[in-house]
Amino acid sequence: MKRAIKPLIGILLAPAALAAAWATAGTLAPALGRFGVTFPLLCGALACLLFHWSGRGKRLYVAAHELTHALAALCCGVRVRKISVKKTDGYVLLDSTNTFISLAPYVVPFYTLAVAAAYWLAGRFWDAAPLRPWFLAAAGFTLAFHLLHTTDVLAGPVQSDLRKAGGALFSLPLLLLLNCLGLAAALKLLFPGLLSLRAYSARVLETQEEAYRGIFSAASYVFNTAKIYLNS
Repeated sequence: MKRAIKPLIGILLAPAALAAAWATAGTLAPALGRFGVTFPLLCGALACLLFHWSGRGKRLYVAAHELTHALAALCCGVRVRKISVKKTDGYVLLDSTNTFISLAPYVVPFYTLAVAAAYWLAGRFWDAAPLRPWFLAAAGFTLAFHLLHTTDVLAGPVQSDLRKAGGALFSLPLLLLLNCLGLAAALKLLFPGLLSLRAYSARVLETQEEAYRGIFSAASYVFNTAKIYLNS
């Protein structure tokens, strides 16, 4: 019974995740379409797309993936015993794990955080304003890097990380939802005046409400129709 709880949560969460993805696309697309503001970010994302199509970057992703596991473990007070990074795979030996540690690499854009930290640190010592277009380009590249590689990994065989977290039925809807919210938050941080998080949140909640209402209406119709046929 206990093992069935997380898959059940995932099934219940799936409509919310899909609705959030729909609302996120509808909200972020017009915002990103303001090319006068977002041009450097989009150039960086396009460069990453071409880089990804060339088949490069696998080892960079593996390194970020395993380091994120390790950092998440340290945040939870879990001891990291060993980190191994190879060309196509890697692993981290930990004393224990949990859902956050297992799923962190699929949500946290490691290189984007590194670029943001470097930009912030530069701003503590120099005037970083002239570097902002380059920072935005790097942010676009690294965000796209995270999303493309995460999509590739999740589209393949079920990862052991997902099994440890509670299974694919639980993990995939949760990851979709968190990445949508994370992408909106990143865009807000990069361009504070470009996006209203209040309006975005309201649109997500409204879309989720419509999704669940539609499912409930469909289920009620099927139930009442079956009831009529059974009683006839």
